[in-house]
Order: sequence, then structure tokens, then C-alpha cells
Amino acid sequence: MLLKPGDRGPAVQALQRDLNKLGSMLLVDGDFGPATGDAILDARNALKLPGQAEADDTLQQTLQAIPDPFPAITAAGVTFIARAEVTSPREYRRKYKNPIWPSAESGITIGIGYDLAFAGEAQLRQDWGDHLPPDVIGRLRPVLLKKGSAELLAEVRDVEIPLVSAMHVFHHRTLPEFDRKMLAIYPEAKDLPPARRAALMSLVYNRGNRLEDRNPDLQERREMRKIRELLAAGEFDVVPEQLELMTRLWDPDRLAGLIRRRQDEARLWRSGFEALQLA
Repeated sequence: MLLKPGDRGPAVQALQRDLNKLGSMLLVDGDFGPATGDAILDARNALKLPGQAEADDTLQQTLQAIPDPFPAITAAGVTFIARAEVTSPREYRRKYKNPIWPSAESGITIGIGYDLAFAGEAQLRQDWGDHLPPDVIGRLRPVLLKKGSAELLAEVRDVEIPLVSAMHVFHHRTLPEFDRKMLAIYPEAKDLPPARRAALMSLVYNRGNRLEDRNPDLQERREMRKIRELLAAGEFDVVPEQLELMTRLWDPDRLAGLIRRRQDEARLWRSGFEALQLA
């Protein structure tokens, strides 16, 4: 059955789920709109199946046969974290396809939150060598292992990182690293359902796995420590309350995105992927 722009229903939802295995970051809403069309064109390019922004039987069957990129949290969990980082494919192309400098404490960052302050040249080649040409790797060399600055960003601002490449590295390099970091402080997470494990991975992806406070008055890691206690005690249903309490740390006028992220993680923990239109 051919699926095309304007179509709606369960068949489109199934298509969107399968496209998310390639990193399309789609909401599974059953509405074949422009984002789904863009995702099909990306998929056709990645799979070397030329055609229009519509899904024929060949494309659908090829997508169905693709394995889940990260079974521990499923493609829905990958989509949740990626959308928390860059919002959507269109927003990625508008704002993140070129290197950025997210904060004064970070390095120059490419793709889906790949911080070059923590990558040497050998690591960059290992992670990105199959996706970026040698001249692009060379262009990025001067900003590796350095805290970011406006001057460093200016050196590489015109480098372009395709979304498909960014998502491949996110699937196969970045997420496994952060899964290990998350399990280092929350070992019980290995037995959690995918939606709950994804919520904790999102937290650690965003805040890291440090549990010690640097500001004793603020106690900025208090809720993260409490989550560790709750998991060890098997009190899983109380965890989302700690995610919500964490929002005390951020000014809603300046950092509303962080507050929404904690709230979405809590919602994901309580209600699963379906509540966020990801499955």
C-alpha cells in the first residue's frame, strides 16, 4: 500500500515507528505531514532507494527489516532523547547542522550533543570517520580537547554535519557511552522497562553522572542522589517526583527547556512512550 502526504492512520504510525529506527525523530501521530515526507527522503538517501517523499511497499518492507538501533531503550527512547536535545529534524537543520558552542563550560559541539572538548583526533576519526570526509575531520582538529570560545566556533562555523550522520553516531557511539555512565550510578536501571531506562539516560545525558554537590547551599545533586536511593530500595514509583523536584534548580524565564525536559522524563516514567506520541 502506497503511503503519501495527507494520509492518516495506523499504517502511517507504523511507518513513522520504522523511520525512527533510522533516527528520524518523528512523533508517532499517524499524520503524514512534511516531517514524515522529509524523513522518507532521508531514509531513501541512506538506504540508496531513490524516489519521492512517499512510501511504497519496497521502502516499507526495507524499513520493517531494519533492527532496533538501541534495544535497551528502543527507537522510541532514542527519539525521546534526541528530540530533547535538538527538538526535531527541521530544527536540527536550522540550528544544529553546523557546530555550536552551547555554554561557557562546554566545548564546540557537533551533531546530537557531541562535545569536541572530550574528543581527541583518534576518537573523532573512530566515531565520525565513516561519515565525514577527511577534510572535514581536519577542519575540526583545532577545536578538539578545548573549552569552547567564540573564536574557536568562528573557525569551524561553516562545517556541516548531515542529520543522518549525526544520528548514526548518536546511536552507535554516544548513547552506549551514556548508558554506561547512567548504569555506573543507577545499576538497577539495567532491569527497568525501556521507557524508564530512557528517562534516566536522558537525565544523565543532560546533567552527567556526578552525584556530589559543588554548591552545598544549593545541593544541586540532591534529587539525583535520592533517585539512586529509591532505585536501590525498589521504590520505583516515587522516582518521577524527584525528577519534578529537580526543576527548582532553573529559572523558568531563562531555562524553561530544562524544566520541560524533567517534566517529560517524569511523564515518560509514569506513562510510557505512548503518552509522548513516541510509540
